[in-house]
Amino acid sequence: MPRTPRGDAPDVWHHVMNRGLARRTVFETDRDIRYFLSRLARSVRAGLIEVHAYCVLTTHFHLLVRSPRGELAEAMRRIQNEYVRWFNRARRRDGTLYRGRYRSRAVHSLAYRLILVRYIDANPVSAGLVPDARLYPHGSARRYAWECGPIWLARDWVEASVRACSGAERYRAEDYPRFSGGTLSPSIERLVERRLEHAASDEDPLDELLGAAPREVLGWMRRKAKLADGTSVGVPVCDGNDVIQLIARARKRDGDWWTGMTRPVDTWAQVQVGLLRDLCAATFAEAGLRTTVTTGGAWSHYQRHLTSLNDHAYAQRVANLVHQLLSEYGVGANFQRSV
Repeated sequence: MPRTPRGDAPDVWHHVMNRGLARRTVFETDRDIRYFLSRLARSVRAGLIEVHAYCVLTTHFHLLVRSPRGELAEAMRRIQNEYVRWFNRARRRDGTLYRGRYRSRAVHSLAYRLILVRYIDANPVSAGLVPDARLYPHGSARRYAWECGPIWLARDWVEASVRACSGAERYRAEDYPRFSGGTLSPSIERLVERRLEHAASDEDPLDELLGAAPREVLGWMRRKAKLADGTSVGVPVCDGNDVIQLIARARKRDGDWWTGMTRPVDTWAQVQVGLLRDLCAATFAEAGLRTTVTTGGAWSHYQRHLTSLNDHAYAQRVANLVHQLLSEYGVGANFQRSV
């Protein structure tokens, strides 16, 4: 099984978030948010973290940070404890404010890092607070859109990515909306939320797969098949709904696909389970539910999928489907221009 990265490993990027206990309001006023950001700035000045993107809403916050010395846990302990003490003192209350310690997932993929900037920017838009992320006062999108902002915001990587995307020699604020992507697709939103729920892993194939030719996708699938042990599935690289829609379109376009002589198998269902497992990190129970088979039936489908990858015609057909799915996924264009 892949090694789980330590939360305090040095020089690692992280997506960090937390929300209020029972979804209660954590930041009741603009003053609350400003105080929280001042605690964030203090940890930056102490050299514990770098903040590259952020958004603070009433019930939760999201951060894209880098931990140069592996002190993320200490930074978040200080930030949250100091904020909770201040919040409680101002309201003459005591007790827990957040639902837990905090949630953090290491970010090992450049493509996923770009996705997270879009996701974080889009939070106030998705919440219906503003029509454009640049209008929200408590997010980094506004800062990047005006070429100025707090000195504690590490702008170098994002601005370099915007320049790579636009082809400009210097950073221009007017290029940021094109880079950030505007409205976030539901698929990307579900992918990020799925990754937050998923067990941490230090292996992320997203950079390898986005923009890959079908033969490269095929190579990845076959390598994954050799490593498959029936339990570990890696991290999700796309949303399960997109896999379901992809197979539905392929079935409608190409007709039924059956394999086997004595007991014919619905091969589209087999492929669907295989892709839900390999691309979406679905459990056998989840894959079975989405494919309307039992958990045991999903396991059988997956074993046949792994074996069938040795058949060139089957493997090529599936690789073409995966290539089609990822090329349409909405992050490939920005990724290709930003590397």
